[in-house]
Amino acid sequence: MAGDRAHAHSLVDALLGEPDAAADRTVEVLNAHAATLAWVRDTTGAYPAPPNVAQALDTVAERLRTGDDRRDPVPVLGQAAVDALAAHRMTDAA
Repeated sequence: MAGDRAHAHSLVDALLGEPDAAADRTVEVLNAHAATLAWVRDTTGAYPAPPNVAQALDTVAERLRTGDDRRDPVPVLGQAAVDALAAHRMTDAA
């Protein structure tokens, strides 16, 4: 069984190549970004996200994807969403 598993992994590596850290990071950030946008939708009851909130999240996600920011994308994007949504609500209230 372990030999079959190793063989299967070697076949996948041969077909797809070695894992790519940049691609893995991009997928990780995209998943966190999508989850954050879903949270904004659930919190506001509106889709799409308010433009200023979406722009703030896009900016943070871009820094995370490019490697300029190596922090865990889940809490970073989550905090960015909270901050952007609070700023949006303060602007609406003014």
